[in-house]
Amino acid sequence: MAHFLTTTIRQGLAAMANPDKAFFMRKYMKSEMPYRGVQTAEQRKIFTAALKQHPVQSMEEYEQVIRELWQAEYREERYGAYFIAEKYAQFQIPEMLTLYREMIITGAWWDYVDAIAAHIIGAMLLKYPQEIKPVLYLWIEDEDLWIRRTAVLAQLTFKEKTDWPMLEHFSVKCLKEESFWIRKAIGWALRQYSKTNQPAVRDFVDRYKGVMSGVTYREAKKYI
Repeated sequence: MAHFLTTTIRQGLAAMANPDKAFFMRKYMKSEMPYRGVQTAEQRKIFTAALKQHPVQSMEEYEQVIRELWQAEYREERYGAYFIAEKYAQFQIPEMLTLYREMIITGAWWDYVDAIAAHIIGAMLLKYPQEIKPVLYLWIEDEDLWIRRTAVLAQLTFKEKTDWPMLEHFSVKCLKEESFWIRKAIGWALRQYSKTNQPAVRDFVDRYKGVMSGVTYREAKKYI
């Protein structure tokens, strides 16, 4: 039997369904999974109201609801799973990495992966650096490109807290990859860090411009 929170979210999304919007949302996201047609602002209202009605009380409930919503018929349900995963920081512990990794691999698209990378894995890296940092060094070697993208983007919001040697290592490691998603991620991460440390990023670009892709170069150079 599904958790009350799962059921409430699904019912809320069904009540707000808009087939016309669903068609265009699915087309824009190039999604194999159908949409209900509930846009972001309305989704958040539904998720917030459902959580007020059925707050998550334990780590077991946290994982249960996320897994239930991730096994979705409609894409917005997975957005609900992410909303809950990000909302309850107290349950974002190293033991949950298996769950988040599954979400990244099965989600396999930027709308899921980038949010998980920057706002969940990144938050855990700051909170549990001794546990999470070695994991990311493994992830940058992973065969799954979305796991590698997560490793690159995990520090996206860190500013002066960025571990530059780690970001530099990850960027160099993936610099010659052909995947657009990796090339874009490296450029994006470098661009964000350049707002804090222009000299480091400028030096990196000067050293590696001969091997980095055009998209990586353009992104990295945007603010320098």
